[in-house]
Amino acid sequence: MEYEVATIVNVSLRYGRGWVEAELPEKWHVEVLAPAGHEPVSNVQAAVVEALDRPIGLPPLSDRARGRDWALVVVSDITRPVPNALLMPALLERLESAGVPASRVVVLIATGLHRPATKAEIQELLGEETVRAGVQVVSHRAREVAEHQSLGKTTTGVPVTLDRRYLEAPLRIVVGLVEPHFMAGFSGGPKSLCPGLASAETIMGFHSPALLSHERVAPGVTEGNLFLEEIRRVAERAGEPELCVNFVLDAERRIVGVFGGRMGEVHKAAIARARETLTARLSEPADLVLTSGGGYPLDLTFYQGVKGIVAGVGAARLGGCVIVFQQNAEGAGSAEFASLLASCDDPAVWPIDCGRNRAQVIDEWEMVELAKAARRARIINVCPDAPASLRELVPIPTVNTLEEALDLLVKTSALDCRSPKVAVMPDGPYTLVQCDRKT
Repeated sequence: MEYEVATIVNVSLRYGRGWVEAELPEKWHVEVLAPAGHEPVSNVQAAVVEALDRPIGLPPLSDRARGRDWALVVVSDITRPVPNALLMPALLERLESAGVPASRVVVLIATGLHRPATKAEIQELLGEETVRAGVQVVSHRAREVAEHQSLGKTTTGVPVTLDRRYLEAPLRIVVGLVEPHFMAGFSGGPKSLCPGLASAETIMGFHSPALLSHERVAPGVTEGNLFLEEIRRVAERAGEPELCVNFVLDAERRIVGVFGGRMGEVHKAAIARARETLTARLSEPADLVLTSGGGYPLDLTFYQGVKGIVAGVGAARLGGCVIVFQQNAEGAGSAEFASLLASCDDPAVWPIDCGRNRAQVIDEWEMVELAKAARRARIINVCPDAPASLRELVPIPTVNTLEEALDLLVKTSALDCRSPKVAVMPDGPYTLVQCDRKT
């Protein structure tokens, strides 16, 4: 080991369904970026009732559901820890009382371009009570052209086609989670519809260089965020759902907000609560950042784990180092993303303007985000449970322990181990960093 741990500072980072412990020398200047937090909702069921029966700017759900033949409920896929199981029983009760039984309720999982949900994931997403009630559960399929309907083009010229089931449903309920997102600023709200229910063509258009290179397309940024503005326009064109419900969780995955009502107002209120809850202060950019992929379910794949890398780079000085802890139990992600990784020797030289002069490849936008991060910092992946195939595929060093990562950084002179400034981000992409001093 190239650095000496005489006395240590113990820190923990999310990893899979648990935590990983890390030891750092006490002489290092270590800041643990703990989000400000918010008092958890004391009575979640009462908050759910409020969202359904007294929604912002709308009549009660039961009133709006009367006379409808069937209902569509849009939920996020397994990559978002939305507490649907706490909402669905009360939601189904309201629909039943209005004459829409569970047998005429379709739950549409907004997968975007992610894989369909498995049976086990459906149980986890909705809860056994909802599954037993007899609702029909289907996953959105972005690559099935016939399952989508055109809504024209956006102001930036992107063709918009959305899942027909949403556009044709007589009663639409959209459920999501508001958390920091590295493109939309925050998830939830209109993002459930686009890219959640969009076609592959539309999703690729929304991840074009023209949008992603915009200076305001960044985590936590809502004002002037071109990506967010465009998906809001798509949601308006698709039609206001009869109800939007957005949850906000704190760093401990406790519910700190349940908001129901009109999509725009709900999203705005939830963003304010998420920003208040998840912002952490950092005195100055760090020489070394220890971050996580956010734990399960976000760190299932390296594709999603890029979000943890981007979050970590946001706390590092230019030319600093980032070590990310992520489980990646399902490997790289999509076949397209795996192929892109296999073709890359160094993400720092990947062209961030790819797609301007040629056809874009599905999931190439994640390579662009990785490339932007690699140009700002030296990145190492700590992933002891990674499949061997992933280790060979990922174009950044992937090691088993923090010690290996630190040794590599010191040996390559990327890190001066005498007295570095270190920032620790236990929750990775779920943390919004506010730096008191920029570099």
